[in-house]
Amino acid sequence: MAIFGLNGIGMDLGSMQTSIYLASEEEIVLREPTQVLVNAENMTDILCVGSEARAMTGRTAKDTELVSPIQNGVVADIDLTALLMLALAEKATGRKKPMEKSLLVTGLMGGATRVERGALFQAMNATGAKRTAAVLNPVAAALGAGVDISRPRGTLVASLGGGATEIAVLSMNSVVALRMLRFGGQSMDEAIVRWYWREKGIIIGMRTAEQLKREIGTVDADDVGADDDPVLLKGKEAATGRPMSLETTGLDVMRALEDPVRQLVDAMRNALYNIPAELAVDIHHEGIYLSGGGAQLRGLAGRLEKETGVPVNMSSHPREDVVLGLGMAASSEKLLNTLARTGAAELTAE
Repeated sequence: MAIFGLNGIGMDLGSMQTSIYLASEEEIVLREPTQVLVNAENMTDILCVGSEARAMTGRTAKDTELVSPIQNGVVADIDLTALLMLALAEKATGRKKPMEKSLLVTGLMGGATRVERGALFQAMNATGAKRTAAVLNPVAAALGAGVDISRPRGTLVASLGGGATEIAVLSMNSVVALRMLRFGGQSMDEAIVRWYWREKGIIIGMRTAEQLKREIGTVDADDVGADDDPVLLKGKEAATGRPMSLETTGLDVMRALEDPVRQLVDAMRNALYNIPAELAVDIHHEGIYLSGGGAQLRGLAGRLEKETGVPVNMSSHPREDVVLGLGMAASSEKLLNTLARTGAAELTAE
């Protein structure tokens, strides 16, 4: 579907993964890591992006550098971000100059500073897109999860991304209150790496930590049973640097994740405590909407529900909520204009 006579592209630029929704296809057509392999002597010389670059983690030559141009949910390198978006859009559309006649809609972190917001639009404009727009991440997440935010009722959305977590109260297509934490899935992976180094004397990489979190990780003791089978963990011995392996379980990962999870629980409690009184009843009745890749961490929804006393809801595709919401905005002129009028989206001038 075209909007403003343009091809609509919804692009979720996450710290860890980038997803692309094409309005013409009415579906998500690409999901790849937000990583770029570049020539160390010429940072604009991109060797590969996405999955190919990710495969090079820990294996790059001295004259190359693996870069993540999105850090903590915001643009850290404008030029590399623009080049990454172009390269992934070419993959997604199968054509050169994919932005030439396109409306590009990305997510915008609600707590971003003026400089960070400016960097995002500079990167988008550098792709050559005909028009650009950005929708606040919690708004996009709610839309993608199928939540009706147009009503005069309070809705609490917690979007757990790779580099940042956003907790927002939404009502009538606008953000009533928002709190942003500059930690997310990557912070959890770092916590796992530190814990195993400190408690088990083994050094593991971030990819291994992410795999542990995804495959056996949990944050709720009730999810860890006597039949929790151990897995073999391989790394380096911290004291000597020699190869080392040991057995580990979901209980170990739960202990490693306790600090970042406690930070998230405390932030959620604080958000609930500070909700405007007029909207508090709505939220306690309808519950919290959990979104983002971090929402899939085993036991997280149950633990938040137990510790806040508020029901927790989650779509069947929390990792895809944001890009689906961006795709909706890229497909509907009416919706995008509505979000712009309420301050939930920013559009470049025609």
